[in-house]
Amino acid sequence: MEDSGAEIVYPTVGQISDINRRMVEGFGGLFIPPNNLLNLDALEYILDAVSSSLFGMYSTLKEKAAALAYHIISRYVFNDGNKRTGSHIALEFLRANGIDIFLDESIAELTVAVAKNEATQEELLQWLHQHQTSQFFASSW
Repeated sequence: MEDSGAEIVYPTVGQISDINRRMVEGFGGLFIPPNNLLNLDALEYILDAVSSSLFGMYSTLKEKAAALAYHIISRYVFNDGNKRTGSHIALEFLRANGIDIFLDESIAELTVAVAKNEATQEELLQWLHQHQTSQFFASSW
């Protein structure tokens, strides 16, 4: 899919907020209605950055996924659940675009390190490369 030229499926603010709500409901934490957003500007910025071809910053699907996860986690986009939401949206974004990632416990350690500013976006990208299992044809969100 990364080289196929197919149209990329991007998440919306609403879809990401819904994932955050489900993460908080499923695992506990603080949810402030209606959407738990703490930093909407940061979320809109990263969505614009990954979907734009401006300067070719994020040219591959995995670069886009790593950027989504990194910025949601490091910029504390939500009141709670940023690590789970960031990692989940990266996986769902890749899945929606035909890339399957094997999820294991190492993602928890990595997302904590990102939140503590001890891991970089490049490290998230490397994790995604190391955990790709296969490519398949995916439908939209």
